[in-house]
Amino acid sequence: MATVIAYGTDKQGYYDLFIESCKRYQIEPVILGWGEKWIGFGKKMMAIRDYIKHLPGDEIVISVDPFDVIFLSNLEEIESKFRQMKSQFLCGALKLQAFNENVYNFEFNTTHKNVPKTPTNYNYLNTGTWISRADSAYRLIDDLVVNNHMTETSMDQQLLTGIYVFDKSIVDIDWKCEIFHNILFKDFITRRPDLTDIKFNETRLHNTATGSTPCVLHASGNTHMKAIALRLGYNEQTLIPVNDHLNYSRKAFFHIRQLLSRALN
Repeated sequence: MATVIAYGTDKQGYYDLFIESCKRYQIEPVILGWGEKWIGFGKKMMAIRDYIKHLPGDEIVISVDPFDVIFLSNLEEIESKFRQMKSQFLCGALKLQAFNENVYNFEFNTTHKNVPKTPTNYNYLNTGTWISRADSAYRLIDDLVVNNHMTETSMDQQLLTGIYVFDKSIVDIDWKCEIFHNILFKDFITRRPDLTDIKFNETRLHNTATGSTPCVLHASGNTHMKAIALRLGYNEQTLIPVNDHLNYSRKAFFHIRQLLSRALN
């Protein structure tokens, strides 16, 4: 059985909804970092590395954010799909409009090369969700520390994008959205989810652009999830995000600092 790892230091966002989705599919996530001070994404990756080194090498590891993710299927379906893909390390993929493409490339793609284009236009790597075998994930994260000098405050998305652009055999993206589907919001004010490619089917989603039925939904960028969760049959009591405005402000300022830092270097 696959292992689900979620790194989070305290209760925020749609954590209750995440837990309810896990219960729906009999998933028992491993929560890392709880009660600790948030340092950065590099520390998150290091904590995952230190945990999975004790797992059997062939065990499937699924890493998700516990504050903006809903499971849409059981682990058997996810594991079966992943093993058929033959990927070493598979991240969720984003479909971005022109403005967001430019922002993404400036903040995360430091290779000075274009990201590979895919038939579905889900072209951009997102580290909020990824899946791998334990031994492959351990080797990759350890290599990021030893050879790419990843620190506790490093941006995992930047480092993994760099690998993906040059070698998809090491890091690839789920551009068909077979396992992961990432959504963004329509505007910065309401943060309503952009459901352009989504068709609801009871407790599942269908991606009309890729023809796939994803297993995990990730609402990137503090996108509001209430309307989606209601369509999927979740109780409204689980749909009240914790510290919503504070989390959104923190994330916005974080990315602004990242962009300013890149501009000044």
